[in-house]
Amino acid sequence: MRHLLLFAAPLALVACGAEISQPSGDPMPAPKPIASSDKPDQAQKRPDRQVTELSGSWTEAESANGQRLDYTSEDGVVAVSLTCQQPDAFSGEGGANALVLRRTFEDDEAPNQIGVLTSAGNGAITAQLDEETGEVTGIFDTRSQAARALANGKGNLRLVAGQSEYVVPTDDRVEQLVESCRPPIEATLEGEAEADADAEADEPDDETSSGS
Repeated sequence: MRHLLLFAAPLALVACGAEISQPSGDPMPAPKPIASSDKPDQAQKRPDRQVTELSGSWTEAESANGQRLDYTSEDGVVAVSLTCQQPDAFSGEGGANALVLRRTFEDDEAPNQIGVLTSAGNGAITAQLDEETGEVTGIFDTRSQAARALANGKGNLRLVAGQSEYVVPTDDRVEQLVESCRPPIEATLEGEAEADADAEADEPDDETSSGS
């Protein structure tokens, strides 16, 4: 018991802030507090999204590849553009139209997609940054979820690249461009009819299947 008391006494003195001496007579160094750098790293807080509401208007613009709409802000900057890109000579027979969405971008970290958020749903477009023009460009299918959201959305259209979000009003011409860029309904119905005809040709006749 005496040994335990002798061992516990220095600890109690340290806890009370008293200075403890070593056998040589020199004072014992006080316990070093835990440095903040020794503590577990806290999860870094994600930066807030920078939302920019742009006032302006949609206008038709000239394009060598097809129809194009530009959203120009009040200060004269084309912040967003949507193009129906026709297939080029390298697309081969049966090449389909595609939609191209561009928006300006000024942040440091290059985004790899453009988020499309509308009242009709959300979509994501794989994209890349053109550092020379300062634009994020994404090419996507006319029948994709992003295309459906653009065509059917009402009210505001939100375009997100990285932590930068543009808010622009949608327009009936956006829907018209997307719809006109899609394959004609007649061609789609013709393709379905051919598929049904092939399926019927592969089925056995009633007389053959009955063994008569």
